[in-house]
Amino acid sequence: MTESICNPLTLYLTRLAPSSQLTMRYVLQDAADRLGFEDLNLEEIDWHLLQPEHVIALVAALREDGLAPNTSSLYVNAVRGVMNEAWRMSLISQDHLLKMRSVKATPGTRLSQGRNLRRTLIREMLDVCAADPRPQGLRDAAVIGLLYGSGMRKSESVNLDLAQINFDERSLRVIGKGNKELVKYAPDWAFAKLQAWLAFRREHLKEGEQDDSFLFNRIRRGSHITRERITKHAIYYIARQRGDQVGVKIMPHDFRRSFITRVIEEHDLSIAQKLAHHTNIQTTASYDVRDDNERRRAVDRFDL
Repeated sequence: MTESICNPLTLYLTRLAPSSQLTMRYVLQDAADRLGFEDLNLEEIDWHLLQPEHVIALVAALREDGLAPNTSSLYVNAVRGVMNEAWRMSLISQDHLLKMRSVKATPGTRLSQGRNLRRTLIREMLDVCAADPRPQGLRDAAVIGLLYGSGMRKSESVNLDLAQINFDERSLRVIGKGNKELVKYAPDWAFAKLQAWLAFRREHLKEGEQDDSFLFNRIRRGSHITRERITKHAIYYIARQRGDQVGVKIMPHDFRRSFITRVIEEHDLSIAQKLAHHTNIQTTASYDVRDDNERRRAVDRFDL
């Protein structure tokens, strides 16, 4: 996509109140990441080339990721606002604008049930990352390792700093819901993936540059490691991209669901509750996404 000095995005944002500009830029950045434009700055995207199918796919992705209908409406309205400006600039026809405006945010409730990612699938995803010669390969493997290995939320992973990691104890101090500090643990293999990424990042620092304080960087234009912290929308993109590469549709929260399910399966509900940091044990139980066949096999093992 080409860069434009005066584009509909810029005009749309300037028409908003200052208090709304940051929010809508955040929303549009997320929308762009979900549509596959993660490697581009917002101003570089040819928004006027978007089609109704793009907005339909965006709404579906938001719903699958568990976002509320009101949030989907916010995204749709933001894209409409940009397209309105594209029409004012004569970049699109009125017919194109009307078709874009005809797409509605899907009503209804969030999707609650997720996918249980088996160990074999995680290994396949890590193999795909290992085969990627770009920096993304090492970074994405580390992200997957922490999400699946510790059960942390994607918002917790993007906010992690180096100072919050204890490599000797394999522990991570994260800021969870309610601004509470929580201690997470991850297995050896997950920390090995993290250390491989951090070592690679340090090796590519220019002379005199200090290492970043955070764990994961945004990577643009193929292999350029920026000095910017990764966003939770990029985590969504990583999960979807690596899932697609192994033939499975994956959402970031599936890693947490699978972690909790595995702890319940191999230990018990009480330990899973503690590791998930759930106040109510019923919340932990709702994360159990084993299917009927798995439950049946569990009963079959009750021999006399």
